[in-house]
Amino acid sequence: MSGALKNIIIAGANGSVGAPILSVLLAEPSFTVTILSRASSSAKFPSGIPVKQISDAYTFDELKEAFADQDAVVVALSTTPVTKDDLAFRIIDAAVAAGVKRLIPSEFGTNNLDPRARSLVPVYDLKGKMLEYLIKRAEESKGALTWTSISCGSWLDWGLNPAKSGNFLNIDVKTRKATLWDSGLSRFAVTTSANTGLAVAKALLNPELTANKQVFLSDFVTTSREIVDSLEKQLGEKFSIEKKESAPVIEELRGKYEGGDFNATYGLLALSFVADMDVGYDFEKEQEVWNGKLGLPRRTLDEVVREAIELAKSTP
Repeated sequence: MSGALKNIIIAGANGSVGAPILSVLLAEPSFTVTILSRASSSAKFPSGIPVKQISDAYTFDELKEAFADQDAVVVALSTTPVTKDDLAFRIIDAAVAAGVKRLIPSEFGTNNLDPRARSLVPVYDLKGKMLEYLIKRAEESKGALTWTSISCGSWLDWGLNPAKSGNFLNIDVKTRKATLWDSGLSRFAVTTSANTGLAVAKALLNPELTANKQVFLSDFVTTSREIVDSLEKQLGEKFSIEKKESAPVIEELRGKYEGGDFNATYGLLALSFVADMDVGYDFEKEQEVWNGKLGLPRRTLDEVVREAIELAKSTP
């Protein structure tokens, strides 16, 4: 691969994953950004930004046409759509056929090549198969297509925002209630949504550095107990704590998922962070962390918690 990545198309730009990425991409003057959207979508985007609309079926031919003349494709579609009906694989095939130089798949969580994570959460396994296929197709292209996988751990700012995540980690700032699963001491990497978006832009701005690499991000590593401790310290109030065992809940959720209830994915994803099981989420212990290489601003647990407290105060 050679040359800068200028023309960038992003799928899923209005979602929880895509919105902060889109914001940073639009702020970078060297990028020409296009948004890929479903024709049935009612999402509103900033004026003046080209939008390519395709059918809800995301057919190969439509994707190939949409990707024509694009240097990079950023896939920020949420978990359910990207893992159904082989969409992730069609996106990869269409990118190869269209001559795309870089593809950033819909990862944005754990190391989906890690068997520990894949054995716990079916979606991690599906995304692992997607990444394996992307690596294979990139190798077959002999450098024409490259990839960058972004693994950012948990978005704690999103997780403590009930309007966006529904209290993903079962820590409710407003009501001062929290659930601690098992010991409450499971360690997991946290990257803010803003730093994740910035990392995507930096990866595209440094194509040689990030070509065919798994990029692991971690603003800090924490536990659910530490999050509650920080909240209690800054608020000067104690939380009402409920302690639960994760094993029976995980078994129940996996049964629901295998029975066709894809909504069970959400609970399994949450427990993969906070339950007492090793799924490789302590990136600072196990992986090379790229925050410094990419020049990301430093963030701390207390800062993110402080922002969540201010948000709770301003919300009716």
